[in-house]
Amino acid sequence: MVPVSFHDFFSGCATIAGALIGLLFVALSVSPEYQVRAGAAFSALVNTMVIALFALLPTTDFGTVAIILAATGLGTTAALVFVLVREDKRIGRGDLYMFLILLVLYGLQGANAVQLEHTPHRVGLIANQGVLAVLFFLFGIARSWQLVGAREFGLVSTLASLIHRAADNGPQTAGGDQPRNAGRATDPEDPGAGHASA
Repeated sequence: MVPVSFHDFFSGCATIAGALIGLLFVALSVSPEYQVRAGAAFSALVNTMVIALFALLPTTDFGTVAIILAATGLGTTAALVFVLVREDKRIGRGDLYMFLILLVLYGLQGANAVQLEHTPHRVGLIANQGVLAVLFFLFGIARSWQLVGAREFGLVSTLASLIHRAADNGPQTAGGDQPRNAGRATDPEDPGAGHASA
């Protein structure tokens, strides 16, 4: 049984998850060719919505529910990897990272759920499930963002872009005085140039 103090949090999680699942269907209508990849985001969001709904039931064995959902999530992720390999014959680096992150999240959820099964009244373990729900949200949102073809903004990519831009705006030739002297020799207002033509 989840303490009453968590009810507002899980109620909000259930509402947000339902809204994000609806938005994911919209994203799929824009990019229908990414249905398998969207399955990862769908799995994460459904996991969060279901666990939040069960947390609101007064007599729920929260640990058992979390174990079942973690096992289902691990199985679903393995199936998605199999389908993606069968369709595309390979998995890109981005897809590999995505599936690894999802497997880690489900693994953490399962490990926490086993502890919660043995000590169902430990508030810290229930709070951990709440933190994992937030992480599942972030995963689902990030994956949906990629599906609609939006540009990714990350620390590494941003720094790389800034460094590349700085390199493009820097001096193009070695020997800092040479370009300056060359420009001065062709300057029509240079007094030396006038004497030479005379």
